[in-house]
This record gives sequence, C-alpha cells and structure tokens, in this order.
Amino acid sequence: HPCFLECFPSPTLDLLKENKSLEVTASSRHYVDRLFDLDPQKVLQGVIDMKNAVIGNNKQKANLIVLGAVPRLLYLLQQESSSTELRTECAVVLGSLAMGTENNVKSLLDCHIIPALLQGLLSPDLKFIEACLRCLRTIFISPVTPEDLLYTDATVISHLMALLSRSRYTQEYICQIFSHCCKGPDHQTILFNHGAVQNIAHLLVSTSYKVRMQALKCFSVLAFENPQVSMTLVNVSVDGELLPQIFVKMLQRDKPIEMQLTSAKCLTSMCRAGAIRTDDSCIVLKTLPCLVRMCSKERLLEERVEGAETLAYLIETDVELQRIASITDHLIVMLADYFKYPSSVSAITDIKRLDHDLKHAHELRQAAFKLYASLGANDEDIRKKVSKTVSNEADDQGVCAMECLV
Repeated sequence: HPCFLECFPSPTLDLLKENKSLEVTASSRHYVDRLFDLDPQKVLQGVIDMKNAVIGNNKQKANLIVLGAVPRLLYLLQQESSSTELRTECAVVLGSLAMGTENNVKSLLDCHIIPALLQGLLSPDLKFIEACLRCLRTIFISPVTPEDLLYTDATVISHLMALLSRSRYTQEYICQIFSHCCKGPDHQTILFNHGAVQNIAHLLVSTSYKVRMQALKCFSVLAFENPQVSMTLVNVSVDGELLPQIFVKMLQRDKPIEMQLTSAKCLTSMCRAGAIRTDDSCIVLKTLPCLVRMCSKERLLEERVEGAETLAYLIETDVELQRIASITDHLIVMLADYFKYPSSVSAITDIKRLDHDLKHAHELRQAAFKLYASLGANDEDIRKKVSKTVSNEADDQGVCAMECLV
C-alpha cells in the first residue's frame, strides 16, 4: 500500500538506516493486508494478531510502520462505523508501536496521531478512552514529542481534567501526561487556571500507588519556581489534612525512594517560593535530612544526583540551612565520593557497571559542584571545611569543586 507511506518519508528512511538488516517479511505484509479485509471480524482479528506480534519486537514494529500500518490503524480508530472493540485494539497497537524507538514515535507524529487520539477521548466508552490515554501517555513522554502539542486546543486540558474522575487509569495516565508536558511558567499557568490543583489534590490519597506517585510528580513540576502555585498548595487540604502534611508523610523512610525524593522537591519548591518558612520543622527536620540521605552511597547514582541538586536549590539562599546541612550526616565528606566514578573496580569486574558509571559521572560531579557552592555560599568556615575535604578526598576534579567556592 504505497500511498500510505507518503505521510512519513523521513522517519521511514530513519527506520531503515537504524536497522540495515531490516527485512519486510511476508508475515508483516500479511498483518497489514488483513487491515483492509471487507469482513469487520477479520479486520478485528488481524489487529489482535498484530498486537500480539509487536509485543517486545522492535523489528516487527519497524516493519509494520514501513508497510503503512499506522495510517490504516488511525483510519479504523476514527471511523464511527468501526466497533468499539476494534477502535480500542487499534489504540492498543498504536501504543505498542510508540513504545519502540524514537523514530517510531516520529512516524506516528507525522501521521497526526495526537489529534486522532484526542478525538477518541470524546467517546463514551471508558475502555477506549483508557487505551487512547495510554497511547497518548507513551507518545508524550518521548523526548521527540513537542509538549506544546497538548496545548494547541484550549478545550483539551479542560476535557482531560473532567476525565480524571473516570478511573484510576485515567488518573494515572493524565497526571503523567501533565507532569511531562508542564515545561515552564506558561504551561504551569494553563494547568493552574484549569483547576489542576483542586482536581489532582485528592489523588494524593488514592489507594493506587501509581496514581499517588503521578499526582505527586504533577505538583512537583507545577510548584517549581512558581509562587502562585506554591502559595495555593500550602492552603489546600485533603480529608482534613493540609498538603504540606501529606508531603511530609511521603518523606518517611518506609516510603519508596521515588516518593521521598519527589515529596522533598515539592516542599523545596514551596519553601523557595516563600509558602513555607525556612525554619519550619517540615523543612529543617524532614525535607533537608531526607535530601541528605539521598546523597549517600547506598542510593542509586541517579538518586544521588537528584538529591544533591534539590538540596543545593533548597539551601542556596539561606545561611542557617547551609549551616545545618553542612553538619548533617557528614554531608561534605559524603559529597567527595561523587568524584570517584567510574571506579577502578567496576572497570575491571563489570563492563555494564562501568558503562552506567560513565554515563552518570559527569552528572554526579555537576551535582556535587552545585551543592558545594550552595553550602559555602555565605559561611567562610564551611568554605574552608569543603576545601580541606575536597583536597584530601577527591581527585583532580576537586580543583573544579574548590573553584566553585571562590
């Protein structure tokens, strides 16, 4: 079906370059041919078989995209004459294709998949809505998808807010879409003005961990460097409990690390915006110690980076918080370890570990530089302690760390 290839020439070429051994097999053609059968039941079965064929198979996904499956799937998805089951299965297959490579997502975007899926959200059928949202989620979290595509139609955000009450799946997917597509003050303002705080707040006490986590991530990006949102959050209550209190509960050691970190980021943003005092116990006794814990050797490298950067932001302008952080859990000495990746041991014994360490070595050093700079921003004694520790513990990278204190 060559006419269907015209809508994505560039990504198709990219797919072919990406896999030089790509063979458009007869079975792949068969899957696409079945989408054009005159018998609706055979079309449905063809889509179901295609769904099963592409799970975990990036080569098959690329084959089907090259053969023009995407435009036909979108056509079937948008036809009112298609059964709800067929439309739902089409959305599921498209979502699976989006889980492949970035070039897969580019091909889907070039076929205008987002408007088609957004239109599908107007359906009264919940399963179809959930399938469309799941596919939209997968597309929007891809780095190749422009976030502004969510905001081109003013009615989309309000409709998504209305869908939050439909099921725990709509809650999870919509919150995830919002958190990935909220980049900067303009997006924050749009979501805030459409009632994001009020509509999402109660999800923080959902019985579903995934819903709670995605709602928390939403507030993390909404409140970042945004006084309006932060000042609103501090006065919102859910089931008689203020949001800062809920965030503090999520900081507890028995909670997943992801939840602790994201809660700390919410409280940090609210503190920096002036919504919470820097001497408040939830900052001094809860948020700061939690972020220091995230800098320890026991944490994953990614978590150590995020913990150090968030702590640097929290204490950046407050002398007392800088002093408290400097004497908490030997933080200054702990940070010197950030300059020791990749380790010589990992280079010898574990190639995968070495590759992982190399990828995060630069991020670790940058995070340590930021935190050292914040720690020593105002206090000469802290600066001297940092300089001495770096000189004793770190390698040549320590020179850079000391320079950041000058």
